[in-house]
Amino acid sequence: MSGSSASYLFWILASSVGLSLYDLCKKSSVRGNSVFPTLFISTLSGWLALNVFLFATGNAQAPLAVGAKDVALLSVKSVIVAASWSATYFALKTMPITCAAPIRATGPLWTLIGAVILFSEIPGFLQAIGMALVMTGCFFFSHTSVKDSSSGGTKAVILAFTGTVLGSCSALYDKHLLQSMGLGTVTVLWWFLGGMCIIYAVAAAVSHRAFEWRASIPLVGILLVVSDACYFNAIATPDARISVLSLIRRSSIILTFFIGGAVFHETDMRRKALALAAILAGVALLCLFSS
Repeated sequence: MSGSSASYLFWILASSVGLSLYDLCKKSSVRGNSVFPTLFISTLSGWLALNVFLFATGNAQAPLAVGAKDVALLSVKSVIVAASWSATYFALKTMPITCAAPIRATGPLWTLIGAVILFSEIPGFLQAIGMALVMTGCFFFSHTSVKDSSSGGTKAVILAFTGTVLGSCSALYDKHLLQSMGLGTVTVLWWFLGGMCIIYAVAAAVSHRAFEWRASIPLVGILLVVSDACYFNAIATPDARISVLSLIRRSSIILTFFIGGAVFHETDMRRKALALAAILAGVALLCLFSS
């Protein structure tokens, strides 16, 4: 294995572990808790962690080199992601993480469907098989969650899928911001997190739900920034293959699934594991054979 290969594998594995811990902290933070104050504190923590990183690397001024039009477009990104995270958190509040996290892993499917509609990117034969596998896994997870009276039922499933589809819309919008508009990744991250802090601050102010402080809440935002930073380092490494990196990063769902199932004492793990295997196989085909 070459030095560059070892380097990007280290960064992408670190990103995958960070993403898994991020998912577990999300579940711990929001379970039986008020959603919007939780989202505000976790998002603010991530934004502050990003600022510490920028100051430490001498790049604090980089995100500010944008025009009014760019700020408006980045504000749209904030609204999309804020809606996605809100739906996801409301689903996580009642849904078992062993159902919610795999549903979130279906993102590549919805992104591909959006790419077909918006950019006329027609899937190949193996991608079509991957889509079928993901849909099969989704069906089993939906069926299991709806049957589980403690999971929030149909409403939680709809919220989980809504959050995932909105996340894919955000990914498609990223293509416009990063490629068409030529904005930097740190600039996009700084502005959309900052915009979300404002959105969630307003939502938390008008929310009258009881809120309980938990140490896992600020860790959510911090772990997300750390995971994304490791991911960007992996992408920047020479000889890094984006399809392989995306696949390895999404393998974080395996850690989330089994650790979350044990920590939160969730049931029906065998049936869920089979559905998870179908989704992971489908995601693998979508990532490895993407055009």
